[in-house]
Amino acid sequence: MILRKMAVVLLGLSVLLSGCSPDAARDNHSQREDTANISADANADRKVDNTESTVTDVMPADAGASEVMKEGQGGTAAEENAAGMDIADASQDEGNKIIELIPMKQLPDLTMAPQKPFTLEEAAAFGTHMLTPVYHETFRYQIREFTKHPARLVIDIGNTGNEPLVITDENMWYSILDYEGNEIAGSKLQGAPVSIAPGEIKRVVLTAQNPDAGLVFLELGGLSYTLDEPMFFPVLDDALDVDDTSPYYKYGFTINDDNGEPFIISMHPMQVIGNGRAKMVGCGLMVVENERIGPVDKGDGFLALVKVRIANTSDEVMTIDRLITSGGGLWVDFTEEDMALLGEKGLPYTIEPFTIVEGWVPFRVRDGRDGHGIAFYTSHGGFQLGDLQTYPIFEK
Repeated sequence: MILRKMAVVLLGLSVLLSGCSPDAARDNHSQREDTANISADANADRKVDNTESTVTDVMPADAGASEVMKEGQGGTAAEENAAGMDIADASQDEGNKIIELIPMKQLPDLTMAPQKPFTLEEAAAFGTHMLTPVYHETFRYQIREFTKHPARLVIDIGNTGNEPLVITDENMWYSILDYEGNEIAGSKLQGAPVSIAPGEIKRVVLTAQNPDAGLVFLELGGLSYTLDEPMFFPVLDDALDVDDTSPYYKYGFTINDDNGEPFIISMHPMQVIGNGRAKMVGCGLMVVENERIGPVDKGDGFLALVKVRIANTSDEVMTIDRLITSGGGLWVDFTEEDMALLGEKGLPYTIEPFTIVEGWVPFRVRDGRDGHGIAFYTSHGGFQLGDLQTYPIFEK
């Protein structure tokens, strides 16, 4: 699995970095132990029945292997701009007007509309999907809530097969082991057994008595894999946040672009990476209703932004010379002029010595079949934050 994920990472990076050079809070969650039905009209979009189960709009995310931006079927920025109005011109039309971000109340509902099933590689390659549904031959699902303290997974599951889908504590469960290898999660599927008829969608709630439990095993429809609660788990001397300007030298791995420029890459969501001169972390996501933010338009998906915190740990001014945002088939440069459209919410492109800055960077979300990420060419080296689809939806 690790080798497969690394291969996807390298493929995504080769697309992202090829030809690029500087020149060219989680809400408090309901503790109700219940399962809510969702309308089973086979042709209509399904609305979640929230009368029995409270689902928050904020979902924390966990660490999966970080595959970064993989150019999707939508093609390159040039291809995106070829038809109709040029995206860059569109952002210029907005002038200096500050864009008001409109937070999405909740992610789009899971529906039973026909979808091409994911391969196992697609389902596993990009980690735990927090933004988009995952489609299989006989079932599909959308994660609505995934937390620790309390350990709780809320997931909408749709049955696209011909037989009832029965979920029990035997095919969906939390797992955490003590030092002797004993299971200590105390997993419980609320309302078990949960039966989902063909063409029906139900909301399933899984909890664990151990608040530190964050790994869920899922065996359904002949498939078996795991879901990871979306928060980076630091060990030893891993930094928890970018909250000071002390030098930090740690990252998931490194790769050079076609011009020999080294990039340090995060392997997990919300992992602090640094090269001794600067350090950064992606703090969480905001999903918005906006149609466009500068050159980034929602296309046939929607827009999200990742909050990035950067510390200049050197005695020299740091500049962001190029910022590339990718996801949902869109791959574009996001310039300092584009960032100005976000006003105070934007990320500064100039960072004074021993200073910390933060701001939001937008990207497009489509169907979950490609990765999402951002890459920074800076005066202090290259950095990349990938796997944005596995990040938590909340502001840290």
